[in-house]
Amino acid sequence: MSELPAGTVTLMFSDIEGSTALLKRLGDGWPDVLKQQRGLLREAVAAGDGVVVDCQGDAMFAAFRSAPSGVAAAIVAQRQHTLAEWPDGTAVRVRMSLHTGEPHLTDEGGYTGIDVVRAARLCAAGHGGQVLLTEATRLISGAETVDLGSTSLPDMDGPEHVYQLVAPGLGREFPPLRHTAATPLETLERGDDFDARIERAAQAFEQRITGWVAETVERAFQASPPWKKGDGDP
Repeated sequence: MSELPAGTVTLMFSDIEGSTALLKRLGDGWPDVLKQQRGLLREAVAAGDGVVVDCQGDAMFAAFRSAPSGVAAAIVAQRQHTLAEWPDGTAVRVRMSLHTGEPHLTDEGGYTGIDVVRAARLCAAGHGGQVLLTEATRLISGAETVDLGSTSLPDMDGPEHVYQLVAPGLGREFPPLRHTAATPLETLERGDDFDARIERAAQAFEQRITGWVAETVERAFQASPPWKKGDGDP
């Protein structure tokens, strides 16, 4: 396993949007698609001199020694996913997040700490084809971004200011960020249009499920035994 960068590190989380639906649709073809998708990500990470820390299901966690390298890897990865040929006209769309901080290196060869949590939760707020950056990564990388404003990430203290990476070959228009700030009942109590309130309630419920999935993946990444490069690869 390549040595993990220490000190100030840029963390990248990614996962496939709608992976369960893809798995059901592709059936026995899913492992090959997942292998192809992981290969594209690994190539992009390696090109940015990054290290793939681990894979859990269709999620991947990587680390970079610099924010510009992480940004460059994300751009390459998204472009390659767009250009790749997938079976049966399938669209494999990956959401990604980048956060720069100082995560703790464990004795067993992994990361832990609030920076890991923040990066994972930010990824869950995005959409397929979208790359989200925290304020720290935006400032250090100097990347071109769109200001998406502040959002609430589960269990984080205070709102998080979020930016969307902008670059040729990347999508620019996406739905609002996913969040779990309101429960379905709280959402229904606001507004005066019943159909609109029902729709918002459904969206809020979906967002809560997304947050739960992100938390489950996050716990898996930090669980014992510690991460090993390539664990879980098909």
